[in-house]
Amino acid sequence: MQSLRRALVAGGTGLVGSELLALLGADARYRNVTSLVRREVTARDGVENCVISFADLDRLALPEIDDAYCCLGTTRSTAGSDEAFRKVDLDYVLAYARAARRAGAVRFLLVSSLGADANSRFLYTRTKGQAEAGVSALGFDVVGIARPSFLVGQRAAARPAERAALVIARIISPLMVGPLRRFRPIVVSKVAAALIQLAFVAPQGVTVLSSEEIAVAADKNNSLRAESP
Repeated sequence: MQSLRRALVAGGTGLVGSELLALLGADARYRNVTSLVRREVTARDGVENCVISFADLDRLALPEIDDAYCCLGTTRSTAGSDEAFRKVDLDYVLAYARAARRAGAVRFLLVSSLGADANSRFLYTRTKGQAEAGVSALGFDVVGIARPSFLVGQRAAARPAERAALVIARIISPLMVGPLRRFRPIVVSKVAAALIQLAFVAPQGVTVLSSEEIAVAADKNNSLRAESP
């Protein structure tokens, strides 16, 4: 029988992160789950919050862990500037990954984005690609990367444009066939489940899941959890 694992999550208050915490807190394969937060928030069942300053991650000693999950992310418009966006989506991601390595993590599971490319001319996809490359170079036994397309989920404070985009996404999704399938919107719960699946089945090295592959991995994770004692 395998030993129960210890998980650490950064970005647990976001769309994917909140779904991830709900799944991890109920997953019998983990004996404890810690969520890094910037301020006190209500803890989910089976999850312990740890209040930190993300700016201090390179100086923090975190609890010993096996699996580090990263759902950190923002947008250029929310951050307010290119520099502020890169601080969250690149600097904080890499600082968290380094801290996780110091805490003994052997697996790092990262939410990235469709089109991530360190050489992209677009800020968002370039930053995501650089984060992937930086994490992959840190020496984790396993790096699992999910590259979802447009995320479908209920944000706590959804902006009007986002609500309109969700409606449109649901309408056009069935029409996106053939080469367009990779751009189909994906439900955030599937991204969260796919990350957990990567933690348990990904081989040594770097594994990248496309948006289509995320849906398949999520279904497999749900089956695997059902079979766990």
